[in-house]
Amino acid sequence: MLEDARPRRARGLKVGDGGSASAVGDGVERDREVVEGALDWLGDRLRPIGDFFSRITESLAGRVALAAVLAGVVAVIALLVARRRAATSPAGGAGRRRRATEEHADPGRLEREADAAERRGDLEVALRLRFRAGLLRLDRAGAIQFRPSITSGQVARRLRLRAFDDLAVTFDAVAYGGRPASVTDLQSARAEWPRVLEQAAPR
Repeated sequence: MLEDARPRRARGLKVGDGGSASAVGDGVERDREVVEGALDWLGDRLRPIGDFFSRITESLAGRVALAAVLAGVVAVIALLVARRRAATSPAGGAGRRRRATEEHADPGRLEREADAAERRGDLEVALRLRFRAGLLRLDRAGAIQFRPSITSGQVARRLRLRAFDDLAVTFDAVAYGGRPASVTDLQSARAEWPRVLEQAAPR
């Protein structure tokens, strides 16, 4: 009896294993069919796009145009990423705070710093500080809209004053032209800025 029972249990296990394998195989086959169907559907949808790019790249002009478009897309993405990083970086925040501070600086304090720099013999710094103070006073008078990036040429076109033009020529020559500032430059700045402010006030 024991010998008859063992083969039957063995045969039962074999039958059970075969049924499970068959079920798994059927499931795998169905999954394969689903995946293949999805890929076929996606391929049908993407085929027109592939055909379009194939036609473009058949000629040299098409390849050049495609390369230009791709380069433009990459440049735009890079610009957006750079702006995003600059806006969120500590350096970007510090730059914005610095610009806000410059726009709301006290011209009187700048003039006192200019006097101190002149006494130290740092004439170029004194001239720069006095020019910046003058621009801030023009802003407060409503003659210009000051911003850290404003140029003397832009202010000159707005004011159209000979007194300011002379100050701007001297400032540009020292600040950008490399000419050393002189005591005469500082004396002229102290004398001419009040005249500029007086003439620009009614505008």
